[in-house]
Amino acid sequence: MEEPVYAKIIDGDIIFYFTKGNTQKELFEHFKKELVKMKSFFNIGDSFYVYFEDGSQHNLLNSVIKFAKTLDLNVAGAYFGKLPEGKVGNKELNLSSTQIYRKHLRSGQVVQNPGDIIIFGNVNQGAEVNAGGSIIIFGKVYGTLRAGITLKKNVFIIAYELNSPLVEIAGIPFFNHEWPKSPVSIRIEENKALVEPVEL
Repeated sequence: MEEPVYAKIIDGDIIFYFTKGNTQKELFEHFKKELVKMKSFFNIGDSFYVYFEDGSQHNLLNSVIKFAKTLDLNVAGAYFGKLPEGKVGNKELNLSSTQIYRKHLRSGQVVQNPGDIIIFGNVNQGAEVNAGGSIIIFGKVYGTLRAGITLKKNVFIIAYELNSPLVEIAGIPFFNHEWPKSPVSIRIEENKALVEPVEL
């Protein structure tokens, strides 16, 4: 069952989704719990967006802004009823099912999550990261990465520096690939895996 309020990253923007079929009181209570739970993900002064699937819930926005300010956070903008075209079908992470690690992974360590994984650290040789969703690594990767192990196609891998002998995305493997000497993105398009340099 879908949560009444959940968060995603879409093209680098954090968006809290407020779903239909709930009272404003229920939505606000769920939002507060979700934001407090995710507070360690934010820095002071960070911003996020909100999306109300039911546009008639727009008067909840003021309460959301006030509560965000109590946590030193800001609301950058709001969407009602329908997301803009640029926010539909693009790279996205469901933050409600994301595991975040703020440490290096040593040889022999295996990190697994049915959702997405974000790592602030290096993945050393002999370590392994397996995600049902997407993977973002703010560090160097010498170990094994597997994203989309449930064969989801709308997943991606982003790494600050990739030196891995094995990377797999949605069942498509890369063995001893010559990776760009820069931050790199791997995504699926028309059943092919595309490797592209990115700016981080």
